[in-house]
Amino acid sequence: MKRVLSILVLMFAGAAAASAQALTYYFPQIAAGGNWRTTIFISNATAAGGASGRISFATSAAAPFNANWVDETGNNVSGGGNTIDFQLGAGESRKYITVGDMPLTVGYAMVAANASVLGTAMYSFLDDGGNILSEAGVPMAIPLGKQAVFVDTTNGFKTGVAVANPNNNSLQIHFQLVSASGQVLSEVVRELPPYQQFAVFSDEMFPGSQPMVGRLQFWCTNPMVAVAIRMSPTLQFTTMPPIAIAN
Repeated sequence: MKRVLSILVLMFAGAAAASAQALTYYFPQIAAGGNWRTTIFISNATAAGGASGRISFATSAAAPFNANWVDETGNNVSGGGNTIDFQLGAGESRKYITVGDMPLTVGYAMVAANASVLGTAMYSFLDDGGNILSEAGVPMAIPLGKQAVFVDTTNGFKTGVAVANPNNNSLQIHFQLVSASGQVLSEVVRELPPYQQFAVFSDEMFPGSQPMVGRLQFWCTNPMVAVAIRMSPTLQFTTMPPIAIAN
């Protein structure tokens, strides 16, 4: 099941205020290859003027995530590399889709733009015939120092989290499993090296934990980005954005 989460927890939906400076948004997990496909939509959020930027992809081990991405017209926009450059006029949008011509690869992504852009994505699990078996949108993540995701492991469901480190130093991340009544049931600390990420189910992080409803809260010195997924016993899934917690 850990492998399933490692290819499930994915990507993006969000917006940000316009700025004259470069804006950067992070996506805690992406996947390409095998029976998995990521679709990214990006749009110029301004009424006038252009927006340009780059989407960059890295593997879980911080190596270049090289893959082929095509746009809405079928043109290859990445050339098998780990970046997509975009330019958007006022009101324009683009669609980028991974091509399933590679072994399953997972990692994370970021978008750097010179103006406000809107982003959303769909994460799809396909059968061997290319038909969608399950699909979910995933929120664009912003760096937070302390955050939480809701946990529901009743009736065979699983909850997992993917965390990416956008910093140039290692993070010591404290994870707490908290019951519905607010009781801290267990706590672990995991190290996440610079520019790397990981994905794990709550019952893997806390072996022996009983079915429960509650939350998984986590924090570290520098901000990190995260997304969660709730998955049924039959691998139907939905994503859940993290919530900010006051220090």
